[in-house]
Amino acid sequence: MRFFLFTLLLAAVASADALDEALVKAGLERKDLGWRPRGYWSRYPQDIPYKLRHFDDCLAEPLAVVNVARTLGNSEKANLDPAALSKPAEKSDGALYKAAFTLGVERKIGSFRAYSVNLTARDTDIVEALLAVQRDAGRPDRLVTFGNESPYPDYRKDLEKAAAAIPAAARTVLGRLILNALDAHHWSSMALRNVPLEKRAAACARLDIGVENTDGLDYEPAIDDMAKAWDEPSMWYAGLKCVQALDEARLALAQLPAAAAFAFDWKTPYGWVRVRGSGDDAIDASESFLIVDLGGKDTWKGPAGANDALRQIALALDCGGDDSWEADGPAQGAGLCGIGVLVDVSGNDTYRAGVCSQGFGQLGMGVLADLGGRDTYFVKFQGQGAAILGVGELLEVEGDDTYTVWCHGQGYGAAGGVGVLADRAGNDTYLAERDPAVTGRPSYHSELKVSVSEAQGCGMGRRGDGADGHSWAGGLGALLDASGDDTYTAGNWCMGTGYWFGTGVLWDGGGNDSYRGGVWSEATGAHFCIGAFVDEAGDDKHITLDGAANSIAFAHDFTVAVFVDAAGNDVYESSSGPGTSINRSFALLLDLGGDDSYTMAATNRPGMALFDEKFRDRSGGATYFADASSLGLFLDIGGTDKYSPDRKNDSEWLDDPGSPNPSVRNWSVGVDRAEGTVSLDPIPEKQPGK
Repeated sequence: MRFFLFTLLLAAVASADALDEALVKAGLERKDLGWRPRGYWSRYPQDIPYKLRHFDDCLAEPLAVVNVARTLGNSEKANLDPAALSKPAEKSDGALYKAAFTLGVERKIGSFRAYSVNLTARDTDIVEALLAVQRDAGRPDRLVTFGNESPYPDYRKDLEKAAAAIPAAARTVLGRLILNALDAHHWSSMALRNVPLEKRAAACARLDIGVENTDGLDYEPAIDDMAKAWDEPSMWYAGLKCVQALDEARLALAQLPAAAAFAFDWKTPYGWVRVRGSGDDAIDASESFLIVDLGGKDTWKGPAGANDALRQIALALDCGGDDSWEADGPAQGAGLCGIGVLVDVSGNDTYRAGVCSQGFGQLGMGVLADLGGRDTYFVKFQGQGAAILGVGELLEVEGDDTYTVWCHGQGYGAAGGVGVLADRAGNDTYLAERDPAVTGRPSYHSELKVSVSEAQGCGMGRRGDGADGHSWAGGLGALLDASGDDTYTAGNWCMGTGYWFGTGVLWDGGGNDSYRGGVWSEATGAHFCIGAFVDEAGDDKHITLDGAANSIAFAHDFTVAVFVDAAGNDVYESSSGPGTSINRSFALLLDLGGDDSYTMAATNRPGMALFDEKFRDRSGGATYFADASSLGLFLDIGGTDKYSPDRKNDSEWLDDPGSPNPSVRNWSVGVDRAEGTVSLDPIPEKQPGK
């Protein structure tokens, strides 16, 4: 019996969760992590509109944000898989549509599930389809007066003449695409049926919303007005229909023989329809409804795949070739109070734009999907997966790609938006320009010497409590990279960072990666927000540049910051101690394997929660600092680890005896241990009767 009990005891010890054991050192359990704001908390920001549905639950259960990051990564791996995307049209299960849904729309609204977007159009000649567009807009397709049909314009005759250059097999595919786009146009019109045009125009015109968003500098009432009046599900239904329609056309056109060079142009009431063959074309994307290029090395100029206040939908499909895309304003997958989608099938492409481009949504849906090639992306502001009260997605399947943004991008969720950059494979380079002389965005956190980035997984709200009172909850900004040896470089506010009810996520699925950021980088946040960083494997370098602080699992003022590096021999350098909480936050750094190296300032240590007298002060008009709890936690499992200043491997760092921290539910826990495992699954729902 004794042997049996001893065996059970050994089994229990072996199966104990290392995180649970670390928490026990402070007398805590997982259920003690996080908090739920109380309606009686005076001065705690309340009545903040546009919060995404995950937000309050992740504040109450901080480790659940790892599940958010990993499910996003799982969606990326499954739906941007080249094998899934290359299935012929008759066998396709809509992988691209599912990627756009699971990575963007589903995070914004929960009323859909990824069954189908219900496209109903059949193969139709392009002439008949364009005549249908004419009729849909309330315009006649035949002009009759005095009892006679006018000899001009003769729409059918003119269309037949213009379409004669298009290969016969392609004509029916294009006709079907046009009819599906027309269906989407119906739903976008439905979405805007209660929004006056002047409100829509005002909301579309604010291309500088990223500047005013953070500190509430210049309130635009049209944003609120439209958000209260639009039919949001209809907008996302329209956007998903557009993605699927382009994908179906891509697959169908891929089965046809290569087309010769030709040009087709037709202006519909909803914008230009342009079709090009396999020549090396110069394509003007102005005022377009749909552009399809069948091949060649092309130069695209203007708002390709970008709508405006007068055009609810703009679509672009490029079927192959090393292309160049250039624009100043919104372009390359930009939806402003509407839908803008660009799908590029293959080729080593170059994308350059000024603002609101490359997967940008503002009260609309913008998607750029590049399915292959080594591509280069550049945008100044608000792009490469960025959104405000919309959905913006840059979906990249494979290739060694380079991304450059000045500010607000590479997975940026401004107020109520979901902005996602998802790159599935390749050795990729992500750069958010650090020099404020270039960007014009100096950060006061770095003596104006480093640029504000708000990039690479950043969720930023509009903080109106010190301005006009119009506070908007930040959205979800996520940068997802499934594989490859990647390089991430940015200024301040980056790599899984949040601000003002926003959530920032950076998820990397593997590879030997380099992360180099500034203040507020790598699982950080300030003022009621969430920052999450998850790297699944590889020998990684986590370096905070210029000796900056407030980085690598650093949380300030009711923030949840969770950092997980699941495997590999990693290097950490920051003046902050890894896993630092200040002003009632939960900061957790978990390194789950490998020989690691940590460098920090001598005054800091791993796993630290700073005490403040306001944690026990109930003499004023607000007590929420005294009512809440907080934790700074560091856990390193396995390996022979090095610490500078000198600390020993396989050691513990806890609050000193006599520290006031435990008395105000403010705990410091640092543990380096030789072995163990950690479950990061969300806490299961309690079963009835148990």
